[in-house]
This record gives sequence, C-alpha cells and structure tokens, in this order.
Amino acid sequence: MKQAVLAGRTAGLRPAERRRLEALCHRRHPADGVADRLTLQRLADEAEQLDQPLTLVVDGRGLCRLLWIGDLETSGRLLDRLSGPARRQGSDLRLLTCAGSARHPRLRPGDQEAIVGLDLQPRLWLRFPRQAGIGGHWPAALLLPCGEGEEAWQLHREEELGELCAVDPASVEGDTDRVAAGRRRGAGANGSGGGPRPGVEGVLLLVSGGGDPGIDRRRIAELEGLVRSAGAEPLGLVAQRTTRGGTATLWGEGKLREAALEARRLGASLVVTDRDLTPVQARNLERLLDLPVSDRSELILDIFAQRAASAAGRLQVELAQLRYRLPRLAGRGLSLSRQGGGIGTRGPGETQLEKDRRAIARRIERLQRDVRELGEHRARLRRGRRGQRRLALVGYTNAGKSSLLNALSGAAPGQGVLAEDRLFATLDPTTRRVRLERGSGTGAAGEGCGHGAEDGLLITDTVGFIEDLPPPLVEAFRSTLEEALEADGLLLVVDLSDPAWPEQLGSVHGLLDQLGASPPRLVIGNQIDRCPAEALERARALEPQMLFVSATAALGLDHLRRKLRHWPEPLADGEGREGQGSGRAPVPASEG
Repeated sequence: MKQAVLAGRTAGLRPAERRRLEALCHRRHPADGVADRLTLQRLADEAEQLDQPLTLVVDGRGLCRLLWIGDLETSGRLLDRLSGPARRQGSDLRLLTCAGSARHPRLRPGDQEAIVGLDLQPRLWLRFPRQAGIGGHWPAALLLPCGEGEEAWQLHREEELGELCAVDPASVEGDTDRVAAGRRRGAGANGSGGGPRPGVEGVLLLVSGGGDPGIDRRRIAELEGLVRSAGAEPLGLVAQRTTRGGTATLWGEGKLREAALEARRLGASLVVTDRDLTPVQARNLERLLDLPVSDRSELILDIFAQRAASAAGRLQVELAQLRYRLPRLAGRGLSLSRQGGGIGTRGPGETQLEKDRRAIARRIERLQRDVRELGEHRARLRRGRRGQRRLALVGYTNAGKSSLLNALSGAAPGQGVLAEDRLFATLDPTTRRVRLERGSGTGAAGEGCGHGAEDGLLITDTVGFIEDLPPPLVEAFRSTLEEALEADGLLLVVDLSDPAWPEQLGSVHGLLDQLGASPPRLVIGNQIDRCPAEALERARALEPQMLFVSATAALGLDHLRRKLRHWPEPLADGEGREGQGSGRAPVPASEG
C-alpha cells in the first residue's frame, strides 16, 4: 500500500521531479522531533526548482501521509487525500511547509491557508523559506492552533530551522490540549456549552443586523429555532451590524475570516445565513469560508422536506426545492462545470450542467401538472362541502393552531392532529368537524338560543406562516393555501407568550393580503396561561376584537365556541365579504 500521495498542482511534473518528490514522501521523520532537517532541506531544493510552496503532512509516527504542491486552497481536497477517518481528525498530525524566499520568508500562513490548515486539526505547523539567509541562518517558525482571539495560529517559537526540528512535539502538548478544550467548549456564543451532540450536525449562524437590536434578537432566535427544527444544533453566532460587504458576499472579508475561524473552533460543519443569497453570493461565501453554506430559504425548504408525510406534501416540497435549486446548479461541483466557448474548448455534446438543467426543467413541468391536478381534486372536495360553514386556522408557525384544533374537536390524546413545540410541525391541511351544541358550556341562561344544534362547522388546520416565506414555497403550496382562501372565515392564531406576536401577526396579514384572501378574519390569542396580565391588556389594546384562549389548559374555549356559532355573520345575496368583520387593528411594527 502506498504510504503517501502527491496532490495539488501535479499537472506538468516531469517524471524525474515526480520520482524525487515521491522519494521525499518515503523518508521518515523522528517521533521525538518535529522533522528531519535533511528531508526539509531537500524539500526546500524541490520548492526552489518548482517555484511552488510544498507542504508535508506527517503523522505521529513520523510517516509522511501527503505532499501537497502549491498553496493550501481548499480543505476538502486535502482531507479526501488522507486515508481513513481517523487520519482526518487525528491530533498527532504535523504540517511542514516550505514557502517564500530568504529575503521574503512566509513564516505566517495567509488567511485562507490558515483556515485550511486548521481543518486538518494538526498538533503543530512548522514553516520555513526555500533558502538559508546570510551566514547560513535558516529562519523557521513553529505555530500552534489558536483557541481564542482573531488569529487562527499563534507563534510558539521562531528560531533556527535545525533547533525547531529537534523540538519534541510532546513538549507543546499543553498548548494543544488547551486549544482542543476551547474547541470542545463549542457553542460559547449561545451558551449551550459542549458543541454538537453525537450524530447531530453543528451549525454556525452568520447574521447581519438591521439597526434595531430588538428585531435583530428576534430574527436570531427564529433562525436558531429553524436550525433546531431541521435537526441540527446552532453552535455559535457571528454577527455584522449592517450589510457593508457589497453585493458579492453581503459580509465583509474580515467578518468572513472571523466566521471561518469560529466555525473551526466550534466544530461546525455548516454555515447558515439569515439573508437569502443569490447563486453567485452562495458560491463566493462557500469559497471564502471553505464550508457548505445554506441561506434561510434553503433551511426552510429542508424542514418542509423532512415534515412532508403525505404524497401531496412531498409533491409540493419537491417542486419548491427544484425551483429553488435550478438557478443554483452552476458551480456545484466539477461535473457541473460550464462548457467553454473558445478554441479547443468546444465539445461534441452538452455539458453535465446543461443535461441536469434540462432534466430538472422536465421534472418541474411534470410536478406542475401534478400540483394542478391536486388543486382540482381539493376544489372538488370543497364543492362537496358546500352548505357547511368552513373556517380555517391560520397563523405564524408554532402559534398553537394544531393544539387549538384538537381542543375544539375534542380529540383524544394521541389521536388528534400532530401538535409539537417546533416550527412547521405539520404541513398538510387537516379538516375536523367541530360540534357546537346548543347551551353547551354557555354559563348564561338563554345565550345562544335560537341557533339550534350546529353540526356543520368544519375547521381546517393549515400550514404555518413565517416572515419572508420563500416564494418557491408560496407558489408550490398555493393549492394548500387555497383551503384558507376559500373558507368562510379565517381564525388568526397568535402566541401571546411570544413578545414578537404583533410583528408575526402583521406578517400573517401581509401574506394573506398578498394571496388575495378576502374572508373575514378573527384574531385568537393563544397561550394566555403563560402570559402576565399586562400582556393581555396590551393585546386587547392592539386588537380590541381578540378572543383569549389556551388550547393546552382548556381556557376560554367555551366562549370561543359561542362566538363561532354566529361568526361570520351570513351575508345577504350579492353582498361581498371583503372588509367585513376582519377585526384588523393597526399593528405597530416596532412593538414586541
């Protein structure tokens, strides 16, 4: 089996040069020293002839595992060359890099090179130039991973090359352990303290503030909730006050270097941004961070893909995902590279990118036909329910719509609609019949009399809304949202225990207006058992027509049932519903 491999800029190497480099790979370094000086001198001779930096990756036994030609560009190409998963995470690795000249030695790695070197999680990094200086002095620097601060690597010692080669790696073990302990502390930014759990993906949040601290905190908390709903764990946060980085990346280079370093320290394998990214911005961020990057829309799409349980839900989610990914195919791997347009670059056929685009376009066309058929099927179901009053529960995600439907329909525990304390727990619309019998729980003689027993009230639980819902999702779930558009009335559920409920209610109103929803709206304040009296007074001042309930504690449900007996009021022939009984009050955007 091959002990080491050559990688990097190997194209154009002469056979003699390749043989000499392979011979250097087979030389063993001392286990009680950083490196063999004679091997490093020969490495410097080869770097001088090739005019390229050379890096050796040596394990704890002194065996060379990789010789990289050129600058360290991306960590993925290095990690893929190391054999075995233990090699990728071993703390006994040593990096030996020959870069720079005697006049201009590159004893400190560049920003991108430092991040790539950190991905290997080595014990130390020895750097030296290609030639000795005046008087035979050969400068060198011994660097250690930095567990805190703005630098990825800290200078441990800067001495003669021969002296540093003789340093026992065990003598710097204390510093390495301190850095490893700093990494294990994990989510120091959010206080979870311990990094990701085994088998859970760690995520670094990259956010840009808008100037209002309260709004920024709510957006960050919502983004953390989305990450947890997707099955990952937010480990840390890198925030930029305003978007000053320009259109190429949205974030400045210094902030991106900080994010790349923080991701390595916390052990994050994914970066999630709070801003939607264009395809070019996503590729630029992945190149600079050297990590996969997902924006908020892609995160929500992933949650929907996990939650989709029915065939209709999976159909709509796949359509939304394909619409989102189609313009982002370019640059997603070497197999999707563009076809050239110059002499010697024109091939006889299509590139893989063009084939994939055409295949996705065909799939989208097929899914659109299926979604139209789904919409027609649901329209037939709605026509079959004519003559029965139909209400729809709408509202921000995780506001308690499913819990309220279970409480109103009297569902037994474990038999109702899935209700969990997480974002987008349910996607598929569910309709239940709610019986509003005469005199049930009225508490006042004669109230509700004259209406008779009400058995025809149907209430539908719809998918939750969220601020800036991705347009592909809105379009794909239009047939699902039509359940709300065609209802006789909309019950807007808000979670009063969330201080941001006024802004969330405003987002729901805005999305309903965007969809052209004309049914009257009634706001229902949920979770009153978790609110102080001042919060209820504030809610009553903002929404005078609001009804207060607690679906889990069964508070206010009887009053809600009495209200629903005669709401919405039946309209005369030819009278429109628009603007009737919506109960909308101005919602200040800054309160919460």
